[in-house]
Amino acid sequence: MKRCIIITALLDCRLFDVYQRCENDYIICADGGVLIAEKCGIVPDVVLGDLDSVETIDKKYNFIKHPKEKDDTDTLLCIKYGMEKGFKDFLIIGGIGGRLDHTVANLQTLAFCQDNGIKATILSKDAVCTMISDGGRCEIPKMKGFYISVFAYSDSCKGVSIKGTKYELYDKELKNTFPLGVSNEFKDEKAVISVDKGKLLIIASRA
Repeated sequence: MKRCIIITALLDCRLFDVYQRCENDYIICADGGVLIAEKCGIVPDVVLGDLDSVETIDKKYNFIKHPKEKDDTDTLLCIKYGMEKGFKDFLIIGGIGGRLDHTVANLQTLAFCQDNGIKATILSKDAVCTMISDGGRCEIPKMKGFYISVFAYSDSCKGVSIKGTKYELYDKELKNTFPLGVSNEFKDEKAVISVDKGKLLIIASRA
């Protein structure tokens, strides 16, 4: 199954060199993300949103306009559209590092993805975010100059294990009122993280 890429409003084009683009990626731009895609020579399959920030752009793209007053963020609209297309693997490029409320909304979008049984990752200039839950497991490759942190996104996360890091953890409980998992360091070539119950937010952040 192909991967679905969601492009949000980015700061620059360098992120496109990081995410290891595949020819068969299905690309959705969230509203103003199409301005960045066009600047970087990326042709999206579809552009979704209220389109308030792209009124002057060439209408050669496939636009799907939504009302400005809506419950879903533009990024969540893109996720739901991709789900309707049958995608289960999403990469959101951008999405964090700008307005704090938008960042929180996009982290909540990761939780929405978990509730719907799909994989989603957010890639920004200085961080990579993903989430696992209820028996989930993931591997995070070592990134030079990055710390790795885990946080209970649900009230608690039980059976949390972290291997391949300076501070390892085995079958422990983390709660969302105590940030015990912040600022760990890679020791091996990858960190292996798992959780038995609950939603676990995983963030690799540039030092």
